[in-house]
Amino acid sequence: MHEDGYIYEEAKLLSLLAGGSEYAFQVLYDRYRAHIYQTAIRYLKSPLLAQEVVQDVFLKLWFKRATINEEKGIEAWLFTVAKNNIINRLKKIAREWKALAGFKLVAATVTDNTADKMQDAFYNELLQQAIRELPEQQQKVFQLARFEQLTYIQIGEQMGLSPLTVKTHMSRALAHIRRFFEEHGEIFFSILVLLSFR
Repeated sequence: MHEDGYIYEEAKLLSLLAGGSEYAFQVLYDRYRAHIYQTAIRYLKSPLLAQEVVQDVFLKLWFKRATINEEKGIEAWLFTVAKNNIINRLKKIAREWKALAGFKLVAATVTDNTADKMQDAFYNELLQQAIRELPEQQQKVFQLARFEQLTYIQIGEQMGLSPLTVKTHMSRALAHIRRFFEEHGEIFFSILVLLSFR
């Protein structure tokens, strides 16, 4: 598409989006999500966190849709939001690793052997137990987000909830899972499960 036509189309999409168009939102989501995801995973090294960055960016787009400056362009706006989100997450990770160093906990190098597989199976079983303890809606939100990789917008549409409510359920579910691991003496893994969930 010619550059002028592309700019015109983008301005039209932003205008539609400002009016609450889900179609315009979906077009922008499909156009930019992969690039944002790749940028996030390059710095965060975690599919889980990269997906959360994508969801946070587009959740903010939806709530800020009426105030976005069309002249500055949506791509620049999205990547500014993504950059700030990534920086905040990196700062949080740094704080958590510093706290771990205080406990003198060291992560062993991951190797593909029987012991590691048994440990993975143990942690996965703990994770499943933690999920089973969640209230029904939190459990469903967590499963849709993590196992089916739906966005908060898509989950909200499927469950009849607002994206903000979906995000609240997800935050509470992750907090419960983290507490569950800590209560079972897995302090180190309680942090890793949020950074490298598979």
